[in-house]
Amino acid sequence: METHEPVNNQSDAAPSADRDKFAKEGIGKFNETVTAAFRNQDAAAMASLWTENTRVLPPGQEMMTGRAAIQAYWQSGFDQGAYDLVLESREIKSLGDGVAYEIGRNIVRVRTADGSSIDVPGKSLCIFRCEGDGVWRADVDIFNSIKG
Repeated sequence: METHEPVNNQSDAAPSADRDKFAKEGIGKFNETVTAAFRNQDAAAMASLWTENTRVLPPGQEMMTGRAAIQAYWQSGFDQGAYDLVLESREIKSLGDGVAYEIGRNIVRVRTADGSSIDVPGKSLCIFRCEGDGVWRADVDIFNSIKG
């Protein structure tokens, strides 16, 4: 069985509001960094923001495990015309020592073959871990599109 070592600077004894604030700040930084990497079409930088043994459940596909699979997934999206990402956190809640979840909305912008652009709106649920280096990374991530 896999074990994860969360960072210990926010113990379960810390007030809930402090843990939530710590999680919101870390996940906010994650969202900013992922958005910048997406816009730069840097799949390796994006993959580095998921845990080493991450599990991702993307729309219409089987579960993927590990950073290499995530990097290939994002690169495939870029190769198919994805060029912009907008992330919006709707709810972030600490679950304890260095673990939190986020419920969010997103828009992926894709350039089509004729040069036009389409927006693909979606929703997500992600469990994050704050690892030993102090970086909040996605550990279990599920997202899908919203039909319009």
